[in-house]
Amino acid sequence: MDWDELGDTLADIASLPNRAARLTEYDQLLATFAPGDEGRAEVLMCRADELVDDDLLDEAEAAYGAAVEDGGRTVLDPHVGLLVVALQREDEARVDELLTRLIALSRADELVLGDYEWIAESLEDAGRLRAALRWFTIPLRDIQPGDLDLMPPLCLDGRFRVRRALGLPVDAYDEAHDVWHEVNAAQPQS
Repeated sequence: MDWDELGDTLADIASLPNRAARLTEYDQLLATFAPGDEGRAEVLMCRADELVDDDLLDEAEAAYGAAVEDGGRTVLDPHVGLLVVALQREDEARVDELLTRLIALSRADELVLGDYEWIAESLEDAGRLRAALRWFTIPLRDIQPGDLDLMPPLCLDGRFRVRRALGLPVDAYDEAHDVWHEVNAAQPQS
C-alpha cells in the first residue's frame, strides 16, 4: 500500500461513527505491517489520537512511543502526541523534556506547520499561554506582517487569541491578523 492509498484507508476508518470500530480497524490494519514498514507509524499515530480522545493515556502514550520507535514517516511528529499526553497528566518534568526535544526538532527544521499548531493549541488548552505564544509565533518568524498571503491562519489566529488572553498590546502580527480576516471576509465564497 503506498502513502496515498494509506491516506485513503485512514480517511475511511476515521469516518466510521463508532470509536471502538475505528480502533478495531486500526488494529487490523497494523497487523498487516511489519515494524519499519512505510505507513505503520502513521497508523500508530491515528490509533493513539483515538486513545487520547477516550482518555486512555497509557495506551495512547505507548502507541505514540511505538510510532517514535518505528521511525517511519508520519504526517505530524509523534513527539507532539507524547506532549499532549504529558500535558493531560500534568507531568511537568516530561512536558519540559518533550518541549526541549521539540525545540531541537524545530531548530533542525524537522517540524511542519501542523506540528506547531498542535503544540501551541495543546499548550494553550493546558493554560500555558506564554509557551503557547512562543509556538504560535515560531512559524511566523520568517514572514513579514505585510505578507498576508504567506500567513498560516491557524497560527495567526492562535497567536492573536493568546496575546489577548495575556493582555499584551497590539503588535504588527495582530494588525496583520485583522487585515487577513478583513481581506478574506471580502472574498466571494465559492
